This record gives sequence, structure tokens and C-alpha cells, in this order.
Amino acid sequence: MKLLATMLALALACASAARAQAPDMSCRNGSFPKTEKSIALAKVAGADRLYFLNDADGCPNGTPACRQRAYVVAGNELLTGRGAGPYVCAFFPNRVGGSAGWIERARLVPVPVPASPPLGAWAGHWANGDDTIDLTVKAGALVADGSAWWPSANPSPAQFPGGPNVGDLGGTARPSGAKVVFTDNDPSGCTATLTLVGTLLVVADNRNCGGMNVSFSGVYQRK
Repeated sequence: MKLLATMLALALACASAARAQAPDMSCRNGSFPKTEKSIALAKVAGADRLYFLNDADGCPNGTPACRQRAYVVAGNELLTGRGAGPYVCAFFPNRVGGSAGWIERARLVPVPVPASPPLGAWAGHWANGDDTIDLTVKAGALVADGSAWWPSANPSPAQFPGGPNVGDLGGTARPSGAKVVFTDNDPSGCTATLTLVGTLLVVADNRNCGGMNVSFSGVYQRK
């Protein structure tokens, strides 16, 4: 009995370890800027619609159960992150925020982007919904001035009579390659990492940049 109990305990431990080491297959709109550590740019090829695939159990695969309603077509440019076999986690920015999910890698053609963009490429008024970040060049560095809101800049007075929660981002920093980090040097304060990928700005913050639920994390387009 002791031997059987020992074997059962080992089997359970191995199963638990296997589950703990299972790769993270999440690929979603809100988490894309924070979960993807290496972001590239790619263009869609082929004549057919290319559908995004869910990250639920058993996905991604080619079955209808995994297919989202969102899709892209030839010529669309996507941000790409982690790969999983024949698929890659991707994000497509659009007027309503963007779509994210797993995409067939074979349908994507890499688009070269500068590894160290010039300072002028960062400058501008960047927007993600109501959230904005203004970047200006001063004395060989970048100066940030950003505002973020939750749930939006102008929520319903009936639901939020006190107005939205707000946040701000500021500081001066020098880029390192295609990344620049703005921080107030306080462990409990605001830190945001900005990555310039072509004409898109990917922002990931530590959620300490404002009131409850306020975050600058997202994919910004220059306006």
C-alpha cells in the first residue's frame, strides 16, 4: 500500500508540474501590450480573409469553434508577438481600439522597422481612444505629457456622477533602441515603457499612473 501511495503521489506531482509549465496561450486585446515582450510588424498576404483565432482551451486551431468574427485582409499591417507552432499572437489597430488573437503565421510577411528610430520619429500627438500621449524632442531626449481616463474621458453622469478616474504620464527620457521608459523613480509610482514599431506606439505601464483602473497600456496611433 505504501508503494502504491508513493507512486500515486509522484504521478500527481508530475501532472501538477506539467500543468505549471504549460505555456501561456493568452492573446487578447487588453493584455497584448503587456504580455508581448518582443513586438514586430507584419503584412497580411493572400486573397482570402484571415480570421483571428481565440485563445480558449484547445485553441488556436482551424476549427470553427476557435474562429473569431474579426478578420484582416491582404495588405493590412499587424503587430505580432509570441509564436505557438503555426500561429502567432497578433494585434490589428482600428478605429474602435483594435482586434487581437492568434493568426496563421504562413499568411504574414515581416515588415522591416528601424531598430533605433530617430528622435523625430517619436514626436507627435499619440492617441488610443480617449487616452493621449504627447511626445516632444528637447535637448536630445523625449519629453512625455500624457492623460488617461477610466472608464472614458466623458462617462455617463448617471453612472459616474463624480466624473472619470484620471491618470497622467510625464517625464524626460532617452530611448534605447526602439524603447523608452518614463518613470518617476518611485517603486510605487508610475512607470511606462513605450515601444515604437513602425508608425505604431505600444505602451505598457505598471498600473500606478492614476486612479483605480486607469492605465496607459495600449496601442497608440499618431493623430
